[in-house]
Amino acid sequence: MCARNGFISVLTILVSIIGAATSSSATLVRFEKHDLQITLDVPSQQATISDKGMVQIGKGWTFFYLNGGAKIGSLSVAGNPVDYHVVSFADTVQLPAEIKADILTLEIEGEPLLVFFESNQSGSVPFEIDFEAKFADSVENVQFSREKVGNEVRGTIIEQGAYLSPAAYFYPTGDEQLAQFRVTVDMPGEWLSVSDGNPVSSALESGRRVETFENPYVNDGLTVMAAPYVPRVETRDNIEIATYFFEADTALAAGYLESATGYLTMYSELIGPYPFKRFTIAENFFPTGYGFPGWTLLGQQVLRLPFIKATSLGHEVLHNWWGNSVYVDYERGNWCEGLTVYGADYRYKLMESPSAARDYRKDILKEYASYVNQGNDFPLRDFKSRTSAETRSIGYNKAMMLFHMIEEEIGTTAFFDAWKLIYSQYKAKQVSWENWIAAFEPTSGQDLSWVIPQWIDRVGAPVISLDSVSLSTEHSLPRESISINISQMGEASYRLSVPIRFFYTDPRSSTFSPEPSTYDTTLILEGASGQYQLEVPGWTGSVELDPDYHLFRKLYPEEIEPIISAVLGVPKKRFLAQTTDVANKALFRGFGKSLSEDSVVVESPDILGVEPKDFAPVILNPTELPADLASALSATDSSLIINGVEYLRADHTFVMAGKNWNGFEKYLILLCDDFATLPRIGQLVPHYGKYSYLVFQGAKNIGKGQWPTPDSPLRKVF
Repeated sequence: MCARNGFISVLTILVSIIGAATSSSATLVRFEKHDLQITLDVPSQQATISDKGMVQIGKGWTFFYLNGGAKIGSLSVAGNPVDYHVVSFADTVQLPAEIKADILTLEIEGEPLLVFFESNQSGSVPFEIDFEAKFADSVENVQFSREKVGNEVRGTIIEQGAYLSPAAYFYPTGDEQLAQFRVTVDMPGEWLSVSDGNPVSSALESGRRVETFENPYVNDGLTVMAAPYVPRVETRDNIEIATYFFEADTALAAGYLESATGYLTMYSELIGPYPFKRFTIAENFFPTGYGFPGWTLLGQQVLRLPFIKATSLGHEVLHNWWGNSVYVDYERGNWCEGLTVYGADYRYKLMESPSAARDYRKDILKEYASYVNQGNDFPLRDFKSRTSAETRSIGYNKAMMLFHMIEEEIGTTAFFDAWKLIYSQYKAKQVSWENWIAAFEPTSGQDLSWVIPQWIDRVGAPVISLDSVSLSTEHSLPRESISINISQMGEASYRLSVPIRFFYTDPRSSTFSPEPSTYDTTLILEGASGQYQLEVPGWTGSVELDPDYHLFRKLYPEEIEPIISAVLGVPKKRFLAQTTDVANKALFRGFGKSLSEDSVVVESPDILGVEPKDFAPVILNPTELPADLASALSATDSSLIINGVEYLRADHTFVMAGKNWNGFEKYLILLCDDFATLPRIGQLVPHYGKYSYLVFQGAKNIGKGQWPTPDSPLRKVF
């Protein structure tokens, strides 16, 4: 057997052996079952790992992936020790051309080792492997915000805890999409662990804690977390609900347990029984917001936010149905995040009020307009995971709006009957967009064949237009006959169910009302344009297309008030300030780094007159406010009045978005005399992207709102 030592000679031998083979190719194995034993050594950041199970192999040269720093002790396949050859991912360029070509077609995350061995048989056979590896990813500078995910931790073992993800290759990985997993973790005695599936056992052995977890379903990967947790466990309806928090945050446990119980009950009734025996909310020592089978891992800062129990927690609970027991067929597009947003984040707004749901839908369309452009747009079919604001706007939000439009089309009962159908038929299986459409059609009895071509495989969004409206009034009757022409712009037409609302008055009514009545209906637009004849039960004062934003579409600029996310979506931002104070400049740079997630330079406002104006200026304490902002508020030397609320300038920071000023399409103004709070405020601002203005006292948000918008081009007033 060839170990890692003497690597150059091993590579030379491997190249010559495979090159001399009759067929210079190698196939990637497919693991079917893992039974892992992991022993954590915290001081050295090392783990000793053994794994055994079943693997599908082919005759000839085969290979699998393993942690890039692994030192293999032994490997046996089909009950026999095998000679293996280890190649680092960087050195695969030296392999024979046929193998190198095969490897280039694979989607490989990170830089694992490639472990080659030769087999004289094919089929499903047992395997065993023992190895050691160091897991020492830095937990500094992790980017995990609503807008961007980057520098994610793959695997680390430090005093605060241990985290091992599939991207760390802490178990051998091949071409499998789903496999069975059982894991036993041996760790310091004061630690506890959490992993996928159900807890099997936990015991203290010679001062060490040893715990086992097993997933009752095949899964698309395994994650392990261990740390010095203080547990709290309750049983509700035969399901254990647990919090694994650090000692400093144990006071939060009761609220999280109560909220989790409500979500588990709600989704069990809506979809089907919860698929695991326990749900654990685990705290992390670096920023995360992940959902796994039977548990969620929330970073400490996120966990402490007061609104998380009412928003993100439910989202992660729902992932136990969508994503962690019914899986995504990633080759055909990730539907899971959009469906989970629909069933959690958006559903909570529906439960709150119709106006809250309407605002949520409009915010989604505003984000799409802010972050997505012709250069970075892509079809839903290509969405795999969120890495940026634009991938979130498409993979999460556009997909959520598609599910909303389907529910509007087929009705709520048929919509959720399809949820139950998918869950009952596809547990522990992968599901595609096509499977979802195939479920919605029988529950509704409708033909939805138009959904995939225009919403999954096509890039972009429709733009609708209200071209003309003419009235024919019969004064002897309380109704009007209306002729309407609408159209959609772009090369390809969408099949759209376009909501339309009429505001009318009944001249025969004996009761005076200052507010007109409304009449809502839907127009089916199946081509570039359509003409419709309608009757309204009264005299029409105005008409509007899609007034409540039920369609996923491109908004007109007139429909979008200046908002912070519009500035955040501009690739190039420049940070301007008159101050010469070195310390204050540094604090403003901290603010800018959070917004741009990169280093910034503080410049003089003099550059506002320089061409080209291809950037969004972020201006700290300008000498005067732009005219549009000045007209939206009342300002004195000591206070600002915004939307009728007066805020003192002292000890407050104001963040205000505007557009179409001095040649700049978008800009951001900061008024601040508490410079020390700027770096923290910069971290918070992206969470409030849908707003036009924010007011902070210290680093606490105490005010927010949106500037008014002019009349929509989709509204016609008579």
